[in-house]
Amino acid sequence: MGAPAQFFMTDRDYAILRGIAMARPTGERGYFDLLRHKLVYADIVAPDLIDPDVVTMNSQVRYKLGDGRWLEHKLVIGAAREVIGQTVSLRSMHGLALLGMREEQVFAYDGSADAVSVESVLFQPEADAEVRSYGQARMWQGR
Repeated sequence: MGAPAQFFMTDRDYAILRGIAMARPTGERGYFDLLRHKLVYADIVAPDLIDPDVVTMNSQVRYKLGDGRWLEHKLVIGAAREVIGQTVSLRSMHGLALLGMREEQVFAYDGSADAVSVESVLFQPEADAEVRSYGQARMWQGR
């Protein structure tokens, strides 16, 4: 995977990834390797300190794969929360790649010919006062 990319995650997002890793996921080739890479190279940040330009769970993100067109999706945990055309699952390779990335970051992972490029985080629950440590809302202070 070349030089380690830097990722930022809330402790909740990191715990979700650890849970998936402990369940030994099956699926797309290379998924477990990418998952392990994310766990090793992530910086854990408190939910109220994470920058608003970082992709977290339930963020609405504008991104593209390789030279493809720009896509806008909400990052969700899995199939139960997916809405076709509106969401991308954390259990997919590019969904997993998105978690922890910053705006304008490009990340190429093994097993994919296309790099994931994040243009912008359109909505992030932590930045918009929806989530604070374990579900407590914090007062919105504007941005």
